[in-house]
Formats: sequence, structure tokens, C-alpha cells
Amino acid sequence: MSTDIAGKNSAFAARVQARARSAAPPRPDARSIAVATATSALALLALAGLTELTAEPFLIPPLAASVALVAGAPKLPLAQPRNVIGGQGLSALVGVLVGYVFGNALWAAALAGALALCAMLVARMAHSPAAATAAIGTTGTAVAGWQFVVLAAVSAVVLVIVGVVGHRLNRTAYPAYLW
Repeated sequence: MSTDIAGKNSAFAARVQARARSAAPPRPDARSIAVATATSALALLALAGLTELTAEPFLIPPLAASVALVAGAPKLPLAQPRNVIGGQGLSALVGVLVGYVFGNALWAAALAGALALCAMLVARMAHSPAAATAAIGTTGTAVAGWQFVVLAAVSAVVLVIVGVVGHRLNRTAYPAYLW
């Protein structure tokens, strides 16, 4: 009888251990984590500095998500320069256009996010954080009009440039492709 209990316990322990293992990719090494963190900080601080110098909103919340992709997941298509710069610029444009046509209502911002996704998919520039940029562009809470489109695109370029430098320091391949 004790062998039955021991067998059941070891089978139970094996099932628990199998469930505890994650299918997620392994954690990056400490150097990669440190460089990704520093790269993110430098890119966002650069945008904050540009915002302070010019009084123009170069730093908008979706860009923090963009730099997380560039610095932390450089192999993903969403993190490639085409997707980051093109997705942010295109989504800002969609947001501004929706704002011009429908005003700055919340339902229009929601529509802008969906239409931005559509535009990014058609253009093969999917970048999920950029859908939020479209919503901001619609509401005009950052800057109204075409100036917002330019600011979003320039900010994305800054993120990509800092990301390239960070990945060179970390000896990781980024970008996988430019366009």
C-alpha cells in the first residue's frame, strides 16, 4: 500500500512540476536586460528633453510602449523601423483625419484606433502602440492637426535611432529589416 501512495505522490509531483514550467521564452541575460532598460530610458528621456526644449509634445504615452518593443523585442515585426515609424506616422494621420471629420468625441477616438489598425495592416506596418496614437490624434489633447503627425513620426525616428545604438552596444541584431 505504501508503494501505491508513493507512486501517486510522485505522479502528482510530476504533474505539478510540468504545469509550473512555462512555455514563455527564457529570461534574457542580465546584460541584455540592463541594456534594454538603459536604451528605453535614454530614448524616452530624449523625447522628454525635446518636449522641454521645444514645448511640443514629442513624448506621448504610446511611445513608451513602442520603445519597449524596440528595446525588449527587437526581432518582432512590430519592433522594426518600418512598423514603428510608419505605424506611428500613419496612425497619427488617421487620428487627425478622423478628428477633422467627426470631431474630438470619444467614439471618434475609438473609431480612429480601429481605422488606424486597418490602415497599418493594409500598409504592412502593424505596430500596436500606434493605435493609441490615433486616438490621441483624434482628441487633439496633445497637439492639433498636421503638427501632431510630424511630432509622432519624428518621435518614432528618435526611438528607432536610440534603439539601433542600444542594440549595437548589446551586440544584438536590430533592425531585422528597414523597409
